[in-house]
Amino acid sequence: MADALGLQQVSIYEGKVKIFQRKNSKFWWVGIHHQGKYHRESTKEIHLKDAKVFAEEWYFTKRGQIKEGRIPETSKSFQSCAKSALADYQSKVNRGERSINTFKGIKICLDAHILDFFKNKNIARVDNQSWYAFKEYMYEKNPLVKRGTLHQYKNAIRTVLNYAYQNGTIKELPIFKDSHKKIDVAPRPYFTHQEYYKLLAGVRNHIKNLEDVQPRWVNAGLELYDYIIFAVNTGMRVSEISNLRYCDIQVKQEKTKFKDKSGKYLNKEYLEISNIKGKRGTGTCKSYYGATKVFYRCIERNRIENPTTSKTLMFKEHHRDMFRSILKETELRYTNNQPPLKRDFVSLRSTYICWRLLDGVPIYDIEKNCRTSADMIQKHYARYLSASLLKNINRGIIQDWDE
Repeated sequence: MADALGLQQVSIYEGKVKIFQRKNSKFWWVGIHHQGKYHRESTKEIHLKDAKVFAEEWYFTKRGQIKEGRIPETSKSFQSCAKSALADYQSKVNRGERSINTFKGIKICLDAHILDFFKNKNIARVDNQSWYAFKEYMYEKNPLVKRGTLHQYKNAIRTVLNYAYQNGTIKELPIFKDSHKKIDVAPRPYFTHQEYYKLLAGVRNHIKNLEDVQPRWVNAGLELYDYIIFAVNTGMRVSEISNLRYCDIQVKQEKTKFKDKSGKYLNKEYLEISNIKGKRGTGTCKSYYGATKVFYRCIERNRIENPTTSKTLMFKEHHRDMFRSILKETELRYTNNQPPLKRDFVSLRSTYICWRLLDGVPIYDIEKNCRTSADMIQKHYARYLSASLLKNINRGIIQDWDE
């Protein structure tokens, strides 16, 4: 093109650097190719000799920027990477490696605001400053946006960046650092045995009231009653119970520590649950004994003819609003701690884990059965038990320490 227009062009460093003239410009220009993209800049010099001096310094500066990663090595947009990342996540959901609910949450965050903000921004230029700019964008739209909501958006952005990194589109993952103080996020507090039976009594009373006032909601109350017992006897997450099918459950028996009147150990039925789909992919679970009666009641109430092959969901809903109302009615919504701690459905999983710890079950058995980590149990769940777990604290020589 330059030759056709009668413009001059020279090369240095074995053709890696081009020094050329442009139409309607009195200055010489310098340019290099890198990763399919042409980088060029005006030398601001009229004479070729001076332009070559500028070009040499410019070339070595560019090489340093490339080596330090300051020049993007890709021209792919955030939007195109997001589309590919979602397709990849969907395939993991189909294989049972990821949760469908998590996928839906990521897609909602991307479609709601993230793609509107980043649009065609180069994926390699998304960094910590971009995250701060996005937060300001969100605060302008909604000054009362919560930190939890922003955290969900951050995770959605990270999903796209992680995909781009795994596929070599970007060479380094940016680190998002917020200036606010980190809040200690812990699972919801558990129910003591006394509080648990008070809660079940509250649900039964609520069902009786529904029979007189709103009979069409009685089945919902019965399902909530079974849901509570099932969650406390399995420790499954809300998302995992929502995906549970009858065909994923088998009833089995084991010899227990309980004895009958003759002194023989009793056999008890428990549930072996497989194909659990949740935030950690697919897993298995062995229930405590109380879950078996719930399983039988659900089969009868929903008229399931062959549960071993039925792909029907065991629980149609988890009735959050009704559960919240009953917690308030029974004065169990908040604990007696200072400050009070809020209870919700997550408290049912916490109850299972805490009760298992109090019964002396090894923490690593609970870890495997609940698809979590021993570190998570120690840092969050066991913290509510504290002194209750210290079985040996008062053992030793019997001696009062009073006056």
